[in-house]
Amino acid sequence: MVLKLVDRYVSRSFLQYFAGSVFLIAALYTTFDLLTRLDDIQDISPGQALSALAPYYARLVPVFLFDIVPALVLVAAGMVLVRMAKARELLALKASGTSVRRVIAPILLLALLISVAVFALRETLGPDLLREGQLVGRRVEDKVEKELLLSDSGFKAYVGEYDFERSTMTAVSLLELYPDGKLKRLTEADSGGWLSDGSIFLEGVTVQEFDPSGTAMEPVSFPSRKIETNLTPYDMIRAAEEGSDPSVLFRTLPDLWRQTKQSPGIPYFRVVFHQRLASFFSPIILLLVGIPCLVGFEHSVNSRSVGVILSIVVASALYALNFIFSSMGTTDTIHPVLAGWMPTAIVGGVGVWLYGSLRT
Repeated sequence: MVLKLVDRYVSRSFLQYFAGSVFLIAALYTTFDLLTRLDDIQDISPGQALSALAPYYARLVPVFLFDIVPALVLVAAGMVLVRMAKARELLALKASGTSVRRVIAPILLLALLISVAVFALRETLGPDLLREGQLVGRRVEDKVEKELLLSDSGFKAYVGEYDFERSTMTAVSLLELYPDGKLKRLTEADSGGWLSDGSIFLEGVTVQEFDPSGTAMEPVSFPSRKIETNLTPYDMIRAAEEGSDPSVLFRTLPDLWRQTKQSPGIPYFRVVFHQRLASFFSPIILLLVGIPCLVGFEHSVNSRSVGVILSIVVASALYALNFIFSSMGTTDTIHPVLAGWMPTAIVGGVGVWLYGSLRT
C-alpha cells in the first residue's frame, strides 16, 4: 500500500513538472518567434493576426517539441528528485527500506510511454505538420517567390511568380516531353491556382503541340484549363529553396529508407534514418545518466535550479554528440550506421554504469 502511494505521488509530481515544462518551452518558443514577425503583422488588425498566426504555431510548436521532449523528461525528473531530496523524502524512504531504484521506477515507466507516444506522433503527424506550418508561415510573411522550376511525372513547370498568401501563380509554362527528350507540348498561361482536389486551374491558356521531329503545330487558345498534377503548394517552397528538402529530418522512417536506396551515394539519409531509430531511446538514456547525478548530490542540493542545470548539461551532451557524429557520418568520416548509433551507445553506456553504481 505504501509503495502504491509513493508511485502515485512520484508519477503525479513528474507529470505536473513535465506538463509545466512543455507549456513553458512552448510559450517561450512562440514568444520569441512572434517577436521576429512583428514587422509582418504590424499593419493588420489583432483579429487578423490571430487568425493567421494561430494555425502557424499550432503546427510548428509540436514539431519543435518533438526534438526537445527527451530533455524535458530529464528536467521534470530532476525537479521531482531535487524537491524530494530537499524535503528529506528520499532519505525517509531509504530508511524505511525502499530503494531509490524503486522510487524512480514510475518515472522510467512514464518516460518509456512518453517516448513511444512522441515517436508515434512524429512518424505520423510530424511531416504533415511541418509542411503545413511552412506554408502558413510563408502566407503570414506575405511571401512572393519568382522564377520557380518544378518537375512532375508528366511535365516540367516554370512559374514566373508565386504568391503564398493567395496560393496563386502567374506566367506559368508547362513543358511535356517525348521519351527521347524532345518537346511534345508547351502550355502557357497568364495565371493559375490550386483547386480543392489538388489539380491546377489555369487561365489565359495557349497550347502548342510539336510532332516527334520538332515541327510546331498552330497554337490553340483556351480561356481556362484544368491540369492534373502530383505537385502541391509545398513543392513551391522546395523550388524556392533550390530543390532542397527542409523536411528531411521529419520524413517518416519508410520514406527515409526509400531515400537511402534511391541515393546510396549520399550518406546523409542513412545517418538520419539511424539517428531517428536511436532517438526513441533518448528519454530513457538521459534519465539513466541524469538521475544518478541528481541522487548522488542528494545531501548537498539546496536548490531545484541545481538539479535543472545538471539535467540541461546532461541533455546538451547527448545533443552535442549527435551533432558531431552526424557531421562525421555525412562527410563519410565514419560509417553512417555508427554515426547514427554511437551517441546513444556512448551516453547509454555511461548511463548504465552510473545507474548500476547508484547507491540505494
